[in-house]
Amino acid sequence: MVNPHRAPAAAPASLAAYRARSRTAAAGGPQPGPADVAGPTLDAAALHASYAAAAESDSRGGEFHRMVAAVLARSDRVPDTHCREWNRFLSLVERHRQNPKASLNCGVLANLVGIAAFGDDPDFVTLTELGCLLGVERLAAVQHRAARFIEPNPTFPITTIALRRMVAASPHPVAGPIHDSTIALLLEGVDLDLHLPVIRTEAELVGVVDGGSVLEWRHHLAMIAATPWSPYSRLLVDLARQAARPEVAEVVDRFTEMCREHDKEHEREQVAGEVRRIVSHSGVTQREFALWVGTSPSRLSTYISGNVTPSASLMLRMARTSRLLQERDVPTTPSSRSEQRWGAARAGVDGGTDRSAGPTERTVGALDPARPHLSVV
Repeated sequence: MVNPHRAPAAAPASLAAYRARSRTAAAGGPQPGPADVAGPTLDAAALHASYAAAAESDSRGGEFHRMVAAVLARSDRVPDTHCREWNRFLSLVERHRQNPKASLNCGVLANLVGIAAFGDDPDFVTLTELGCLLGVERLAAVQHRAARFIEPNPTFPITTIALRRMVAASPHPVAGPIHDSTIALLLEGVDLDLHLPVIRTEAELVGVVDGGSVLEWRHHLAMIAATPWSPYSRLLVDLARQAARPEVAEVVDRFTEMCREHDKEHEREQVAGEVRRIVSHSGVTQREFALWVGTSPSRLSTYISGNVTPSASLMLRMARTSRLLQERDVPTTPSSRSEQRWGAARAGVDGGTDRSAGPTERTVGALDPARPHLSVV
Protein backbone atom coordinates (compact mmCIF):
# COMPACT_ATOMS: atom_id res chain seq x y z
CA MET A 1 0.00 0.00 0.00
CA VAL A 2 1.31 3.43 -0.95
CA ASN A 3 1.86 5.85 1.91
CA PRO A 4 0.05 9.08 0.93
CA HIS A 5 2.27 11.09 3.29
CA ARG A 6 5.49 9.88 1.75
CA ALA A 7 7.46 12.59 -0.03
CA PRO A 8 7.87 12.13 -3.80
CA ALA A 9 11.12 10.58 -4.95
CA ALA A 10 13.89 13.07 -5.61
CA ALA A 11 14.89 13.72 -9.21
CA PRO A 12 17.86 11.56 -10.26
CA ALA A 13 21.21 13.31 -10.04
CA SER A 14 22.60 11.63 -13.17
CA LEU A 15 21.53 9.68 -16.23
CA ALA A 16 23.05 6.52 -14.76
CA ALA A 17 20.98 6.94 -11.59
CA TYR A 18 17.84 7.36 -13.66
CA ARG A 19 18.50 4.21 -15.69
CA ALA A 20 19.18 2.20 -12.52
CA ARG A 21 15.89 3.41 -11.06
CA SER A 22 14.02 2.48 -14.28
CA ARG A 23 15.44 -1.05 -14.24
CA THR A 24 14.46 -1.47 -10.61
CA ALA A 25 10.90 -0.34 -11.38
CA ALA A 26 10.72 -2.73 -14.33
CA ALA A 27 11.96 -5.64 -12.23
CA GLY A 28 9.25 -4.92 -9.67
CA GLY A 29 6.49 -4.89 -12.27
CA PRO A 30 3.72 -7.46 -12.75
CA GLN A 31 4.80 -11.07 -12.43
CA PRO A 32 4.48 -13.37 -15.48
CA GLY A 33 1.05 -14.85 -15.96
CA PRO A 34 -0.20 -17.87 -17.90
CA ALA A 35 0.15 -16.00 -21.20
CA ASP A 36 3.75 -15.04 -20.45
CA VAL A 37 5.42 -18.44 -20.52
CA ALA A 38 8.04 -19.14 -23.17
CA GLY A 39 6.80 -20.54 -26.45
CA PRO A 40 3.46 -20.03 -28.20
CA THR A 41 0.34 -20.70 -26.14
CA LEU A 42 -2.22 -20.29 -28.95
CA ASP A 43 -2.42 -21.64 -32.48
CA ALA A 44 -1.18 -18.69 -34.54
CA ALA A 45 -1.91 -20.54 -37.78
CA ALA A 46 -5.57 -20.95 -36.87
CA LEU A 47 -5.79 -17.30 -35.87
CA HIS A 48 -4.19 -16.31 -39.16
CA ALA A 49 -6.75 -18.33 -41.12
CA SER A 50 -9.58 -16.72 -39.15
CA TYR A 51 -8.36 -13.15 -39.73
CA ALA A 52 -7.54 -13.82 -43.39
CA ALA A 53 -11.12 -15.04 -43.93
CA ALA A 54 -12.51 -12.02 -42.08
CA ALA A 55 -10.43 -9.72 -44.29
CA GLU A 56 -12.29 -11.08 -47.32
CA SER A 57 -15.78 -11.09 -45.83
CA ASP A 58 -15.89 -7.99 -43.60
CA SER A 59 -16.46 -4.87 -45.70
CA ARG A 60 -15.99 -2.48 -42.77
CA GLY A 61 -13.02 -3.87 -40.85
CA GLY A 62 -11.49 -5.96 -43.61
CA GLU A 63 -8.44 -3.73 -44.02
CA PHE A 64 -7.58 -4.01 -40.33
CA HIS A 65 -8.14 -7.78 -40.34
CA ARG A 66 -5.70 -7.99 -43.25
CA MET A 67 -3.07 -6.16 -41.16
CA VAL A 68 -3.48 -8.65 -38.30
CA ALA A 69 -3.32 -11.62 -40.67
CA ALA A 70 -0.11 -10.27 -42.28
CA VAL A 71 1.63 -10.27 -38.89
CA LEU A 72 0.26 -13.65 -37.77
CA ALA A 73 1.55 -15.22 -41.00
CA ARG A 74 5.14 -14.67 -39.78
CA SER A 75 4.69 -16.18 -36.33
CA ASP A 76 7.52 -18.66 -36.97
CA ARG A 77 9.99 -15.75 -37.08
CA VAL A 78 9.16 -14.25 -33.68
CA PRO A 79 12.38 -13.97 -31.61
CA ASP A 80 12.46 -15.84 -28.31
CA THR A 81 13.04 -12.54 -26.52
CA HIS A 82 9.59 -11.37 -27.67
CA CYS A 83 7.64 -14.50 -26.70
CA ARG A 84 6.05 -12.91 -23.63
CA GLU A 85 4.65 -9.93 -25.53
CA TRP A 86 3.80 -12.11 -28.55
CA ASN A 87 1.69 -14.45 -26.43
CA ARG A 88 -0.14 -11.48 -24.93
CA PHE A 89 -0.76 -10.23 -28.46
CA LEU A 90 -2.14 -13.62 -29.55
CA SER A 91 -4.47 -13.71 -26.54
CA LEU A 92 -5.70 -10.22 -27.30
CA VAL A 93 -6.49 -10.81 -30.99
CA GLU A 94 -8.08 -14.17 -30.12
CA ARG A 95 -10.34 -12.49 -27.58
CA HIS A 96 -11.44 -9.74 -29.98
CA ARG A 97 -11.57 -11.51 -33.33
CA GLN A 98 -15.39 -11.47 -33.26
CA ASN A 99 -15.59 -7.89 -31.97
CA PRO A 100 -16.04 -5.45 -34.90
CA LYS A 101 -15.45 -2.45 -32.61
CA ALA A 102 -11.93 -3.69 -31.83
CA SER A 103 -10.79 -4.23 -35.41
CA LEU A 104 -9.04 -0.86 -35.68
CA ASN A 105 -7.17 -1.30 -32.38
CA CYS A 106 -6.14 -4.83 -33.31
CA GLY A 107 -4.88 -3.73 -36.73
CA VAL A 108 -2.84 -0.84 -35.30
CA LEU A 109 -1.38 -3.01 -32.52
CA ALA A 110 -0.53 -5.78 -34.99
CA ASN A 111 1.40 -3.29 -37.11
CA LEU A 112 3.36 -2.05 -34.07
CA VAL A 113 4.17 -5.63 -33.07
CA GLY A 114 5.18 -6.43 -36.67
CA ILE A 115 7.61 -3.49 -36.78
CA ALA A 116 9.16 -4.53 -33.46
CA ALA A 117 9.36 -8.25 -34.23
CA PHE A 118 10.23 -8.19 -37.95
CA GLY A 119 10.71 -4.67 -39.32
CA ASP A 120 9.98 -5.77 -42.89
CA ASP A 121 9.20 -3.28 -45.67
CA PRO A 122 5.48 -4.22 -45.72
CA ASP A 123 5.25 -3.25 -42.04
CA PHE A 124 6.46 0.28 -42.81
CA VAL A 125 4.16 0.52 -45.83
CA THR A 126 1.25 -0.45 -43.57
CA LEU A 127 2.35 2.15 -41.02
CA THR A 128 2.23 4.81 -43.73
CA GLU A 129 -1.23 3.63 -44.79
CA LEU A 130 -2.47 3.87 -41.21
CA GLY A 131 -1.03 7.36 -40.89
CA CYS A 132 -2.88 8.48 -44.02
CA LEU A 133 -6.09 6.79 -42.91
CA LEU A 134 -6.19 7.95 -39.28
CA GLY A 135 -3.77 10.86 -39.16
CA VAL A 136 -0.46 10.42 -37.36
CA GLU A 137 -1.69 11.92 -34.08
CA ARG A 138 -4.72 9.65 -33.81
CA LEU A 139 -2.59 6.69 -34.90
CA ALA A 140 -0.07 7.45 -32.14
CA ALA A 141 -2.85 7.67 -29.55
CA VAL A 142 -4.18 4.23 -30.55
CA GLN A 143 -0.66 2.75 -30.60
CA HIS A 144 0.11 4.14 -27.15
CA ARG A 145 -3.17 2.91 -25.67
CA ALA A 146 -3.22 -0.54 -27.30
CA ALA A 147 0.43 -1.35 -26.51
CA ARG A 148 -0.28 -1.19 -22.78
CA PHE A 149 -2.29 -4.40 -23.05
CA ILE A 150 0.73 -6.43 -24.12
CA GLU A 151 3.64 -4.65 -22.36
CA PRO A 152 2.88 -3.89 -18.70
CA ASN A 153 6.63 -3.35 -18.20
CA PRO A 154 6.95 0.44 -17.56
CA THR A 155 9.90 0.67 -19.96
CA PHE A 156 7.62 -0.40 -22.88
CA PRO A 157 10.02 -2.85 -24.60
CA ILE A 158 7.93 -3.46 -27.75
CA THR A 159 7.30 0.25 -28.32
CA THR A 160 10.98 0.95 -27.70
CA ILE A 161 12.13 -1.59 -30.31
CA ALA A 162 9.51 -0.42 -32.80
CA LEU A 163 10.56 3.21 -32.38
CA ARG A 164 14.23 2.31 -32.85
CA ARG A 165 13.35 0.67 -36.17
CA MET A 166 11.18 3.63 -37.16
CA VAL A 167 14.00 6.09 -36.39
CA ALA A 168 16.44 3.99 -38.43
CA ALA A 169 14.10 3.92 -41.45
CA SER A 170 15.80 6.90 -43.18
CA PRO A 171 16.71 4.97 -46.39
CA HIS A 172 13.13 3.73 -46.76
CA PRO A 173 11.15 5.22 -49.68
CA VAL A 174 8.43 6.43 -47.28
CA ALA A 175 10.84 7.66 -44.60
CA GLY A 176 9.12 11.06 -44.33
CA PRO A 177 5.69 9.72 -43.26
CA ILE A 178 7.43 7.15 -41.04
CA HIS A 179 9.30 9.89 -39.21
CA ASP A 180 6.07 11.85 -38.78
CA SER A 181 4.53 8.78 -37.12
CA THR A 182 7.68 8.38 -35.00
CA ILE A 183 7.46 11.94 -33.70
CA ALA A 184 3.75 11.63 -32.96
CA LEU A 185 4.29 8.41 -30.98
CA LEU A 186 7.17 9.93 -29.01
CA LEU A 187 5.09 13.01 -28.26
CA GLU A 188 2.05 10.97 -27.21
CA GLY A 189 3.54 9.90 -23.88
CA VAL A 190 5.54 13.02 -23.01
CA ASP A 191 4.89 14.43 -19.53
CA LEU A 192 5.96 18.08 -19.36
CA ASP A 193 6.33 17.86 -15.57
CA LEU A 194 9.02 15.17 -15.77
CA HIS A 195 12.62 15.99 -16.47
CA LEU A 196 16.07 14.45 -16.30
CA PRO A 197 19.61 15.78 -16.11
CA VAL A 198 20.35 17.23 -19.54
CA ILE A 199 22.50 15.46 -22.11
CA ARG A 200 25.82 17.28 -22.50
CA THR A 201 28.16 14.95 -24.41
CA GLU A 202 28.15 12.67 -27.43
CA ALA A 203 28.69 9.64 -25.18
CA GLU A 204 25.63 10.51 -23.10
CA LEU A 205 23.50 10.97 -26.21
CA VAL A 206 24.61 7.64 -27.72
CA GLY A 207 24.02 5.93 -24.39
CA VAL A 208 20.45 7.24 -24.21
CA VAL A 209 19.69 6.38 -27.86
CA ASP A 210 21.18 2.87 -27.77
CA GLY A 211 20.59 1.86 -24.16
CA GLY A 212 17.56 3.87 -23.07
CA SER A 213 13.89 3.01 -23.34
CA VAL A 214 11.08 5.04 -24.87
CA LEU A 215 10.25 6.15 -21.33
CA GLU A 216 13.69 7.73 -20.98
CA TRP A 217 13.52 9.27 -24.46
CA ARG A 218 10.21 10.91 -23.62
CA HIS A 219 11.59 12.31 -20.39
CA HIS A 220 14.45 13.96 -22.27
CA LEU A 221 12.15 15.23 -25.00
CA ALA A 222 9.84 16.72 -22.36
CA MET A 223 12.24 19.65 -22.00
CA ILE A 224 11.93 20.38 -25.73
CA ALA A 225 8.14 19.99 -25.62
CA ALA A 226 7.91 22.41 -22.69
CA THR A 227 10.20 25.04 -24.28
CA PRO A 228 10.55 24.26 -28.00
CA TRP A 229 12.42 27.52 -28.70
CA SER A 230 15.14 26.81 -26.14
CA PRO A 231 18.72 26.02 -27.30
CA TYR A 232 18.51 22.46 -25.88
CA SER A 233 17.10 20.97 -29.08
CA ARG A 234 19.92 22.54 -31.11
CA LEU A 235 22.43 21.05 -28.66
CA LEU A 236 20.99 17.56 -29.16
CA VAL A 237 20.99 17.97 -32.94
CA ASP A 238 24.64 19.07 -32.92
CA LEU A 239 25.63 16.17 -30.64
CA ALA A 240 23.80 13.69 -32.88
CA ARG A 241 25.60 14.94 -35.97
CA GLN A 242 28.97 14.86 -34.21
CA ALA A 243 28.22 11.27 -33.19
CA ALA A 244 27.40 10.37 -36.82
CA ARG A 245 23.72 9.78 -35.99
CA PRO A 246 21.97 11.86 -38.69
CA GLU A 247 18.70 9.96 -38.22
CA VAL A 248 18.59 11.01 -34.56
CA ALA A 249 19.32 14.62 -35.52
CA GLU A 250 16.43 14.52 -38.00
CA VAL A 251 14.02 13.12 -35.42
CA VAL A 252 14.97 15.78 -32.87
CA ASP A 253 14.58 18.48 -35.53
CA ARG A 254 11.13 17.19 -36.54
CA PHE A 255 10.08 16.75 -32.91
CA THR A 256 11.06 20.37 -32.18
CA GLU A 257 9.21 21.61 -35.26
CA MET A 258 6.05 19.72 -34.30
CA CYS A 259 6.21 21.08 -30.73
CA ARG A 260 6.59 24.60 -32.05
CA GLU A 261 3.57 24.17 -34.31
CA HIS A 262 1.54 22.86 -31.36
CA ASP A 263 2.63 25.86 -29.28
CA LYS A 264 1.71 28.30 -32.06
CA GLU A 265 -1.72 26.71 -32.44
CA HIS A 266 -2.27 26.84 -28.67
CA GLU A 267 -1.20 30.49 -28.59
CA ARG A 268 -3.56 31.31 -31.47
CA GLU A 269 -6.41 29.70 -29.55
CA GLN A 270 -5.49 31.64 -26.43
CA VAL A 271 -5.42 34.95 -28.33
CA ALA A 272 -8.78 34.17 -29.98
CA GLY A 273 -10.24 33.35 -26.58
CA GLU A 274 -8.95 36.65 -25.17
CA VAL A 275 -10.46 38.59 -28.12
CA ARG A 276 -13.82 36.88 -27.50
CA ARG A 277 -13.62 37.79 -23.82
CA ILE A 278 -12.75 41.43 -24.57
CA VAL A 279 -15.62 41.84 -27.05
CA SER A 280 -18.10 40.08 -24.79
CA HIS A 281 -17.23 42.23 -21.77
CA SER A 282 -17.48 45.46 -23.77
CA GLY A 283 -21.28 45.29 -23.69
CA VAL A 284 -21.71 46.14 -27.37
CA THR A 285 -22.29 44.02 -30.42
CA GLN A 286 -19.43 42.55 -32.40
CA ARG A 287 -20.18 44.90 -35.31
CA GLU A 288 -20.22 47.96 -33.06
CA PHE A 289 -17.01 46.93 -31.35
CA ALA A 290 -15.28 46.63 -34.72
CA LEU A 291 -16.22 50.24 -35.50
CA TRP A 292 -14.88 51.47 -32.16
CA VAL A 293 -11.44 49.89 -32.70
CA GLY A 294 -11.15 50.94 -36.32
CA THR A 295 -11.49 47.63 -38.12
CA SER A 296 -14.18 45.92 -40.17
CA PRO A 297 -16.68 43.46 -38.68
CA SER A 298 -15.43 40.73 -41.03
CA ARG A 299 -11.83 41.30 -39.92
CA LEU A 300 -12.80 41.21 -36.26
CA SER A 301 -14.59 37.92 -36.95
CA THR A 302 -11.31 36.39 -38.14
CA TYR A 303 -9.67 37.45 -34.87
CA ILE A 304 -12.49 35.90 -32.85
CA SER A 305 -12.35 32.62 -34.76
CA GLY A 306 -8.55 32.42 -34.52
CA ASN A 307 -8.04 32.32 -38.29
CA VAL A 308 -6.01 35.55 -38.03
CA THR A 309 -3.97 36.74 -35.05
CA PRO A 310 -4.21 40.49 -34.34
CA SER A 311 -1.10 42.56 -33.74
CA ALA A 312 0.03 43.36 -30.22
CA SER A 313 -0.90 47.04 -30.66
CA LEU A 314 -4.42 46.11 -31.80
CA MET A 315 -4.82 43.78 -28.80
CA LEU A 316 -3.94 46.68 -26.50
CA ARG A 317 -6.39 48.95 -28.34
CA MET A 318 -9.19 46.40 -28.05
CA ALA A 319 -8.54 45.92 -24.33
CA ARG A 320 -8.59 49.69 -23.67
CA THR A 321 -11.73 50.17 -25.76
CA SER A 322 -13.56 47.34 -24.00
CA ARG A 323 -12.61 48.75 -20.60
CA LEU A 324 -13.77 52.26 -21.49
CA LEU A 325 -17.03 51.01 -22.98
CA GLN A 326 -17.70 49.17 -19.73
CA GLU A 327 -16.85 52.16 -17.53
CA ARG A 328 -18.54 54.96 -19.50
CA ASP A 329 -22.09 55.40 -20.75
CA VAL A 330 -21.22 56.08 -24.37
CA PRO A 331 -23.63 56.00 -27.31
CA THR A 332 -23.37 52.99 -29.62
CA THR A 333 -24.64 52.70 -33.14
CA PRO A 334 -26.82 49.91 -34.56
CA SER A 335 -25.44 48.33 -37.71
CA SER A 336 -28.25 49.85 -39.80
CA ARG A 337 -27.41 53.47 -39.02
CA SER A 338 -25.89 55.57 -41.71
CA GLU A 339 -22.47 57.17 -41.40
CA GLN A 340 -24.15 60.54 -40.77
CA ARG A 341 -26.09 59.19 -37.81
CA TRP A 342 -22.93 57.51 -36.60
CA GLY A 343 -21.14 60.88 -36.80
CA ALA A 344 -23.89 62.46 -34.75
CA ALA A 345 -23.61 59.81 -32.07
CA ARG A 346 -19.82 60.10 -32.10
CA ALA A 347 -19.95 63.88 -31.77
CA GLY A 348 -21.91 63.39 -28.58
CA VAL A 349 -19.00 61.43 -27.19
CA ASP A 350 -16.26 63.71 -28.50
CA GLY A 351 -17.96 67.03 -27.68
CA GLY A 352 -16.93 68.34 -31.11
CA THR A 353 -18.89 70.05 -33.83
CA ASP A 354 -17.86 67.84 -36.74
CA ARG A 355 -20.80 65.51 -37.32
CA SER A 356 -19.38 63.70 -40.31
CA ALA A 357 -16.40 62.03 -38.65
CA GLY A 358 -16.16 58.28 -39.14
CA PRO A 359 -15.48 55.77 -36.37
CA THR A 360 -11.71 55.87 -36.78
CA GLU A 361 -11.24 59.59 -37.37
CA ARG A 362 -10.15 62.01 -34.66
CA THR A 363 -12.46 65.03 -34.21
CA VAL A 364 -11.00 68.35 -33.18
CA GLY A 365 -12.96 70.10 -30.45
CA ALA A 366 -13.40 70.52 -26.74
CA LEU A 367 -13.40 67.24 -24.81
CA ASP A 368 -16.15 66.55 -22.34
CA PRO A 369 -14.30 65.96 -19.05
CA ALA A 370 -16.97 63.49 -17.97
CA ARG A 371 -16.36 61.22 -20.98
CA PRO A 372 -13.12 60.01 -22.55
CA HIS A 373 -12.22 60.78 -26.13
CA LEU A 374 -12.50 57.29 -27.63
CA SER A 375 -10.76 58.23 -30.87
CA VAL A 376 -7.47 57.97 -28.97
CA VAL A 377 -8.17 54.33 -28.16
